[in-house]
Amino acid sequence: MIGPGTPGGRYMRAYWQPVARCADVAPGQAIPIRILGEKFTLYRGEGGNVHLVDFACAHRGTQLSTGFVEDDCIRCLYHGWRYDASGQCVEQPGEDPGFAGKVRIRTYPVDEYLGLVFAYLGEEDPAPPMRRFPDLEGPGVLETDPAEIWPCNFLNRLDNDMAHVSWTHRESLKRVGQRVEHNTYAQTYEETAFGIADPNGIGNPHVMPNINILRVPLRGNDRWKGLFLQRLIFLVPIDDDNSIAFDVTFAPGLTGDEAEAFRQWRRPRLNDGDMDQTLDIAREILAGKRSIRDVPPTLAREKQFMIEDYVTQVGQGRLIDRAPEHLGRNDALLILFRKVWRREVRALAEKQPLTAWTTTGLWEYQDLRPRYVDSAFNSKVEIS
Repeated sequence: MIGPGTPGGRYMRAYWQPVARCADVAPGQAIPIRILGEKFTLYRGEGGNVHLVDFACAHRGTQLSTGFVEDDCIRCLYHGWRYDASGQCVEQPGEDPGFAGKVRIRTYPVDEYLGLVFAYLGEEDPAPPMRRFPDLEGPGVLETDPAEIWPCNFLNRLDNDMAHVSWTHRESLKRVGQRVEHNTYAQTYEETAFGIADPNGIGNPHVMPNINILRVPLRGNDRWKGLFLQRLIFLVPIDDDNSIAFDVTFAPGLTGDEAEAFRQWRRPRLNDGDMDQTLDIAREILAGKRSIRDVPPTLAREKQFMIEDYVTQVGQGRLIDRAPEHLGRNDALLILFRKVWRREVRALAEKQPLTAWTTTGLWEYQDLRPRYVDSAFNSKVEIS
């Protein structure tokens, strides 16, 4: 559970969370958002500053995003009450001049970084410093893909691991001529300074509390052969039953004409306006109206991967009881991840210090060469 006041909700609120893409909030625009089980108003002032405030006007509860952005203020559509960037009501048409000074709505710290709007919704005052990712701040192409909203708990997506690849994605891998291995990875997941990773470089590390990281080879274009993309995937609860994924991709070293050529090549592969149509195929598979083998062969591999992941993750249900699960050796990452999560939430409940996770050296734990073993499996995680 991640609502206000719940143990999981308090823990997630202890960290700055992305709430929107910067590109999705234009100057003078206000939008409603729902994150961590709460509704808010996100708006960008006419001068470009972004603000996060309460969802509703303090007067009669009207949705503030339906109103008007004026300079750095927002005005309610219903009766014209106007709030400045601090949340202070500064104008109430038709009311006594002294009334406005008694009314204030809540505001939240925000920052723009990596193409995303981050907000702090936690209890610390002042807010703690927002974590940075220096590996993504050098020369290169940084892009934020359209956010994905899926009807399942964020842990369904965060729990994804390497063991699923050869089964979940076998059809899409076979279509591009990539050999599908069904052997077990020699995983030895352990706690690190940033979260959880395999010191042998196999698998996808977790950055606590809710970030998956990937280092993937660029495929489909010989111009940048040998280039590895670095990705951060923030998996954020909308509420207990729905989640949103913010995907940041960094192509290191590309500048000038090379950078622009890369952007032009990548754009239609990931964002050609048919996201809903793509997920309609996944929903039909879940409804039994077609098989995973019926996915159109002309569909880009990225979209085939999305369909396959959607089917397996959304197909688990929205908010499910994990007690009946039967976890095995391939679940070493998941087992350790859940132990660390429980430990941190318990520490917060007992008013103990939380682990100070770092964000350096994230991609040092990923080998560039996939390795397989036939049978041996070594894990430092005790299955219980």
